[in-house]
Amino acid sequence: MKKINRFFLLVFISLGLLSFSGCATQNDLEALQRDTNNNTKELLALQRNLYDLNSEIKNLSTKTKTDTVGKKINDLHQKMTILGAETKTKIGFLEKEMETANQPMRRYQADLGARLDKIQMEVQNLMGRFEESKYFAQKTFGETKTLKEAYQGKIDEMDKRIAALNKSVEEWEKKIAILEKEGKTAKVEGEPGEEKTSAIQTPPAQGWPTTEQVPSQKAEQEGKKVIASPDEAYKKAYEQFTKGNVEGAKADFKRFLEVYPKSKYAENAHYWLGECYFAEKKYEEAILEFDEVIKKYPKGNKTPDALFRQGIAFLEMKDAINAKLILKEVIKRFPKSDQAKRARKKMQEIG
Repeated sequence: MKKINRFFLLVFISLGLLSFSGCATQNDLEALQRDTNNNTKELLALQRNLYDLNSEIKNLSTKTKTDTVGKKINDLHQKMTILGAETKTKIGFLEKEMETANQPMRRYQADLGARLDKIQMEVQNLMGRFEESKYFAQKTFGETKTLKEAYQGKIDEMDKRIAALNKSVEEWEKKIAILEKEGKTAKVEGEPGEEKTSAIQTPPAQGWPTTEQVPSQKAEQEGKKVIASPDEAYKKAYEQFTKGNVEGAKADFKRFLEVYPKSKYAENAHYWLGECYFAEKKYEEAILEFDEVIKKYPKGNKTPDALFRQGIAFLEMKDAINAKLILKEVIKRFPKSDQAKRARKKMQEIG
């Protein structure tokens, strides 16, 4: 009886835990709860019957030991045996039902975990792209503001020069008007060494080039190769990656690192080059490129991401041992980062 009671207790505890586990839908949980309640009632009824039979046996045993009582006791023992067998059968059936009901919940939970991990990776990628876009937007705004200020200065200077030209023209007009009024225009035209009024031209403003001084733009541009700045080269490579042109982005990032190895974008270029290799499933190359970020920029912004992605690359190569070591390193070096949270979750999935 004590063993049976313990078994009932374990069954009730298992049923209680089952009702709170998994990530199944609300309808599934309610249906399972109803089945559990019905089975619990049946088990309780069987337990009460067993308890009543046991009590009756004890009462009969204490009163008398006649043959009739002995026979009745034997009958009761047989009934107990039958009830015990039925109970075991019922418990076995319940265990099978619980296992069957638990399997879809486990599958659903595993699928939900995988989806959540995928969403986190996508969020990470989007955050990286957002940071890049934000930087370029701020940089473009700053450059636009600088250009505006520069052009405004040139416009103000031009206004001053135009005002000076207008003033000079007004002075010449006044002189011509005076000469015409005094009737000396003919004399001015006939005197040698002096300019004719009809040939008077407005002199160029100070600092303005003459026609002979203006170089030909075509001549300047001939034979010159346009070289992109570090900002433009990096932006072009990153745009290729965001548009899904992994091959083009990889080539542009490599070229960028060859031309500008010490640029402020070199750390990001190494990281996104590693992501290009990762996207192509070239995990060994991705690991080596992420390692460039970790070694050259140990305190850089991309180092936690590079270390975490290096661990994921090992995991994709079915190397769980190295993957765990790298993920532990993420947790150790960056315990409060988002990458550390993802590393802990991935460690639990690996087991």
